[in-house]
Amino acid sequence: MLIRFMKKLKTLWQRSIVYRVFVKKYRRYFIIGAISLITVDIINIFPPLIIKKTIDMLSGDSNMRGIAYYIGLFLLATFFQGACRYVWRIYFIGTSFRCEHDLRMAFFKHIETQSQRFFQKYKTGDLMSRATNDMNAIRMAVGPGLLIGLDALLYFIVIPPIIIWLSPKLSLFTCILMPLTPFIAYKIRNVIDRQFCSVQEQFSRVSEKVRESISGIRVVKSFNISQQEEAALRELSEDFVKKNLKLAIPQSLLGPAFEYITYLGIIMLLCIGGRMVIQGDITLGTLVAFQSYISMMIWPMTAVGWCVSLLQRGNASMKRIDEVMEEKPEIDKHSVTSKKVTLKGDIEFRDVHFQYYKQDKWILKGIHLKIRAGQRVAIVGSIGSGKTTLLSLLPRILSVKDGTVFIDGMDINAMDVTLLRRCIGFVPQEAFLFSERIADAILFGNAGEETGEKVRELARMVKLEAEIQKLPEQYESYLGERGVNLSGGQKQRLTIARALAVNPDIIIMDDCLSAVDVQGEHFILHNIATKFPGKTLIIVTHRLPAIRDFDVIVVMKEGMIVEKGTHAELIKMNGEYSALYRKEELEEGIEIL
Repeated sequence: MLIRFMKKLKTLWQRSIVYRVFVKKYRRYFIIGAISLITVDIINIFPPLIIKKTIDMLSGDSNMRGIAYYIGLFLLATFFQGACRYVWRIYFIGTSFRCEHDLRMAFFKHIETQSQRFFQKYKTGDLMSRATNDMNAIRMAVGPGLLIGLDALLYFIVIPPIIIWLSPKLSLFTCILMPLTPFIAYKIRNVIDRQFCSVQEQFSRVSEKVRESISGIRVVKSFNISQQEEAALRELSEDFVKKNLKLAIPQSLLGPAFEYITYLGIIMLLCIGGRMVIQGDITLGTLVAFQSYISMMIWPMTAVGWCVSLLQRGNASMKRIDEVMEEKPEIDKHSVTSKKVTLKGDIEFRDVHFQYYKQDKWILKGIHLKIRAGQRVAIVGSIGSGKTTLLSLLPRILSVKDGTVFIDGMDINAMDVTLLRRCIGFVPQEAFLFSERIADAILFGNAGEETGEKVRELARMVKLEAEIQKLPEQYESYLGERGVNLSGGQKQRLTIARALAVNPDIIIMDDCLSAVDVQGEHFILHNIATKFPGKTLIIVTHRLPAIRDFDVIVVMKEGMIVEKGTHAELIKMNGEYSALYRKEELEEGIEIL
């Protein structure tokens, strides 16, 4: 029975936030901090006894040498106590910041391993809330929460035996209400947990709304909907305030309830203890020492409430962190059977089906496609036909589950994903740029490996050098957030240069020339074919004249390949491609008129 109980207790301890975040990694720091805290609390026990002895000496025959001895002992104890306080602050509070750093880095690293589906499930504002507000709550739990919890526990263990030793009868009357403390803590604990989870979830909504509004500020201003956005944020913020006020009720009740119990004990002490001094049952020094110890119990009573609040906040936040950390990456980097560094560029899609979630419709349906190394392949089709999804499978941005994708005869699921992506230059639809120098933005994939001349050559290839030279600091100019100080076409061309800078074996361009004029598009595609001969190029585009001389044109519709061939072959078929081409020619003719 006892063994089973101890095993259960050990399991609960190992699952606790304190063990997982603090003790497991920083066991030595925990031990040193705990020893210094115990030393402080033990030393803190002696001053009331010294005061008791001094008062009793003053009440009787005064012994100045003895009084001086106790005063010196009191000062020495205070000095040593201060030194130990410094140690536990460093090893408890200081280490809690290390714990927060470790957990945040693990959280961020885990997020980086996730696929596109993960980011469809969790919004950016929600992840930001978990990485900041929840991390801070965990730090407070394993730092101040652990510290004051241990401190209060030590007082509860040490002080009751001392006051019983001083006067069993008086301790019975003054401590009769103290068993209410754990009962109140237990009742309020679950309420705090539930309310704090609600507060954190609402904070995530507020964070996401602010992020979304700032990111889309141009749209907000252009549609003149600032007041609507303010109203929406105000509603979310007011709900956040209401939830915090609701949480404040149980939190604010804890400390006063425990203090009230202690103060009732002091009142009983003065009434009953004073009478006992008059009757000669106890000395005046004993009463003063007893009062000091009961006053000491005010702190642990308050600390219990604070500790319960911090630990419940930390546990609630830890559940939110665990929810994300338990998300399994679709791409397992450890399942590697190939370490090939360079690729020829032979690609095959064999009976590939894809859907984002089981209940969703199929995005790709039975894709069969072979691309020979060095070929230039264009994928066209109406919006929503599955073009972007198909290209996202090659660098394993999306995971292939139904069917197989081969590169150079190797299943990409068995390839090292890091090495695979290093061989692929991928230009997505969205031209996302980080806030950094233009030169660093171009060399994003291999910073420090290229010269300034190489950067300028890449800028010339994408017809961007002349525009960069017009800037005050040219290649040293800093980009605004998401490249806000560049036009749409400039951002697209910069992302193309960024992909080409890694000298990829396979180049994938997902409709990344939509904001570039026709002449610019022809210029860039010609330069890629000239400067990167023998490289496999796959491009998604809606401008069909630009791909007339491509080796293969693939036409997709509703997740299937409906046509495939050269421009001339597809025109002869008089099918989907022919209709799209005639429509574009007609639109261009209307624009010229």
